[in-house]
Amino acid sequence: MTDTNQSQDAALRVLLREHFGADVGEPHPLAGGFFSRAFGATATGREYVIRLNTAVHARESFAKDDYAWRHFASPALPIPRIVATGETASGSYAISERAAGNTLDACSVEERRAVLPALLDTVEAVGLSDVRPSRGYGDWGSDGNGRFASWHDFLASMTANHPDGYYKDWHRLYHESFLERDLYEVVYLRMLQLAAHCPNYRALVHNDLHFENIVSDGQRITGVLDWANALYGDLLYDIAWLTWQAAHPGWWYDDGAQLLQARFGATPQYAERIACYQLHIGLDHLRYYAWNNKRADYDFCRAWLLRLLTADAVGITE
Repeated sequence: MTDTNQSQDAALRVLLREHFGADVGEPHPLAGGFFSRAFGATATGREYVIRLNTAVHARESFAKDDYAWRHFASPALPIPRIVATGETASGSYAISERAAGNTLDACSVEERRAVLPALLDTVEAVGLSDVRPSRGYGDWGSDGNGRFASWHDFLASMTANHPDGYYKDWHRLYHESFLERDLYEVVYLRMLQLAAHCPNYRALVHNDLHFENIVSDGQRITGVLDWANALYGDLLYDIAWLTWQAAHPGWWYDDGAQLLQARFGATPQYAERIACYQLHIGLDHLRYYAWNNKRADYDFCRAWLLRLLTADAVGITE
C-alpha cells in the first residue's frame, strides 16, 4: 500500500467517526472513478458512499454533486443525497447515500438491456430538469451558474487556452505530445460551421453518462452519479455524447445511435446538431487523450473524427 493510500484510509476512518459515531460497519472499497477512491459503509441501518479525491478540482466537483441533488433530484431523475462535503489533509471528500442496486458497468449485457427503456426515460428527464433558478451556459460551478453568456460561446471556447484548472496551459500539448494542431483546427472549424444550426437552448446536460455513473436495481434507474462535467445547453448534447459512446464497441449499447435517433430524431435539425456536438466532444477527447498520454485511444478518436468530417458519414449536405 502506498503512502497516499495509507493517508487516505486514515482520513476515511476520521470522517466515519465524525459523521456517524461508533455505529458504523466496516468500510469496504468500491469501484472508484478516474480521480476518486470510493468506499461503502453502513451507519444506523443505512448505506453510504464515501469518496476521497486529491485532485485540485475535487472540491468543486463534489459541490456540483450537492447542487445537482438539491436542485434536480426527482422521482424521474434519482440523484443520491449528499450528506457532507469537505476537506482533509489528504484532499477533498464527499459522503452520500448509496443508491440501491449496481452500476450498469457491473451488470451483464442482458441486465443492461432490460433497463434500457428506463434509462432512456432518465436521459430525457435530465434535459427536462428545471434550470430557471440559475443562469448562464456551458460548464457551471458550485453556485450552479454557467460560465458563459451563450451556448455558442461555450462551443467556440474549445480552442481557448486555460490559465488554471485541469487543462491549465493545454496548448503546450501541440509541442509536447502527439496532439496535432492542424487536425484540431480542421475539426474545430467544421464544428463552428455546424453550430450555426444549433439553438441557444438552455437545458441541463449531464455530459458523462457512462455505465459506471448510472445505478439500477434491475428494474429501474435508482441513481445518476457524478455531475462534475455537467453543463447548461442544448439537451441534444447528451444524446450526441451517447451516440459517441455507441461508436466505441462495448462502451454503450452497440445499436445506441439508432435507438437514440428513434427516440429523439424528430427534434429539429437533429443530424446537424448531433454532428456538431460529436465534433465538439471529439475535440475534448483528443485533448484529454494527449494530456494523459493515451495514444491508442487518441488514434481511435482521430480516425472516428476524420470519418465524421465527411458529409456522407453524418448525413448532412450543404
